Amino acid sequence: MSPRPGTAPRRGAPPRPGTVLRPTGRGICVLVAAPLLWMVGDLTRVQPARQVAVALLLMLLVGVIGIAVCSVGLRLRRELVDDAVPVGGAARVMLRLESTAWITVLPLGRGVAREHLPEALGGQGDLPLAARMPHVLHVGRRGEHPLGPVSVLVRDVLGLFHLRRTLADGLHVTGLPVITELSPAAARATGMAGDGAQPSAAPGVGEIGPIARPYVAGDDIRRVHWRASARTGRLMTREDEPAAGRSAVVVLDTTHREDIAAEVEDALVSHAATLLDALGRNGWEVRVVDAGGDEITRTGRRHGITGAGGSGDGAGLVGREADAVEQRAALLALAQVDFDDTASGIGHDHAAGHTTLAIALGPDQPGGPDAGPDGGRDGRGPFPDLVLDRFAGRAAHRTAIAVGPARQDPSAAERTPGPTLRSGPADGDDFGHAHERHAHQLAARTAPEQAPPVRGRLGAWTLVRGTTADTLDELLVGPRDEVAR
Repeated sequence: MSPRPGTAPRRGAPPRPGTVLRPTGRGICVLVAAPLLWMVGDLTRVQPARQVAVALLLMLLVGVIGIAVCSVGLRLRRELVDDAVPVGGAARVMLRLESTAWITVLPLGRGVAREHLPEALGGQGDLPLAARMPHVLHVGRRGEHPLGPVSVLVRDVLGLFHLRRTLADGLHVTGLPVITELSPAAARATGMAGDGAQPSAAPGVGEIGPIARPYVAGDDIRRVHWRASARTGRLMTREDEPAAGRSAVVVLDTTHREDIAAEVEDALVSHAATLLDALGRNGWEVRVVDAGGDEITRTGRRHGITGAGGSGDGAGLVGREADAVEQRAALLALAQVDFDDTASGIGHDHAAGHTTLAIALGPDQPGGPDAGPDGGRDGRGPFPDLVLDRFAGRAAHRTAIAVGPARQDPSAAERTPGPTLRSGPADGDDFGHAHERHAHQLAARTAPEQAPPVRGRLGAWTLVRGTTADTLDELLVGPRDEVAR
């Protein structure tokens, strides 16, 4: 069972947890009319007035009995089947009554379950009250989204009394960045693809020289490390550690900007997640750092992948399970990234010396790719507050990707109607319009034609400038018009 798309969210704060019982507008009219008609009947000796008053009092009695019966066993419980899903996906939710509610057996009233959801999850919506109410929530934004309280609203069969019981369970759904697949051409363009050989890099800070290990039978006698042997008192063998390992860094420019669009932030984080996954599959150890140099997350080489691309150790079910746990932790960390940092220095967790491949991701200036590689409208260009070389270490491959907002087609917004808002009473007692229309459009309406990505130079870095309409694969293997910076 899946509900229909929900109504647009109503304004105002959600109700507080607890139980509220009050008469409806119709009930108030009956409560006022019954004694008045009785008084009129006594004063005027009009018998029909008394009869109408008695009928109204009987209606009130039926309403009280109905709402009392409907309130028995009326306790909600909500469970999340999926607590984290990629942006644009659907999180499964199970809403049920804790015990057998009499309202599901005796038709003395009607009710709905109302979820007071944020806009990122579709806004407020109603579900027909039942013993089990499974449904899905569409996640429209990256980050952690609290579900908000859930209420059960019940009216008696005559609509005279209104019962609201609200539960706040503190559940939340996390919108994860979206991982896409990179083509072999994109992997070669960034330098991440290879046959398992160590990438070349210039020696520098972080280079590891010869090390010594205990001598074992079969070692070449010419490799004996005599100084280490004399120091330890046992025969030691010289073993050269490679000067460069498969260590990559992804720099996410989280510098605070006033005009950065939400879709640009989500696109950059999704690109970082895609690179993290692709690099791990190609046998790289990856760190993702923010504008201050502090580490957001890191992953090692994939254990569940055999062959040149992965480490090969622990391949199989156990290795794949370890990869899945590591990837989930990385995605959860990326989902919480905020673009509010200052690029005042390099954080303590950052060690650029071991880096042999560097990729930077950041928002483009308002001018976008049309402004050319020399800068945006203000002439500052992408990554204006970062010295990217400080993150690169000994990286031989350095790629910087600047993403700006996609140009929207004004005519498309005019042609496509927005969500339909249903009118209802000011007190929010509308019933039965459960998830009929989604609260917002998940996909941005953009012009059918977009300027292709532009490639250029940013010092020692290969600079690629595009928009949110471009996939990461298109940014990396798009037009290769080299423009000197």
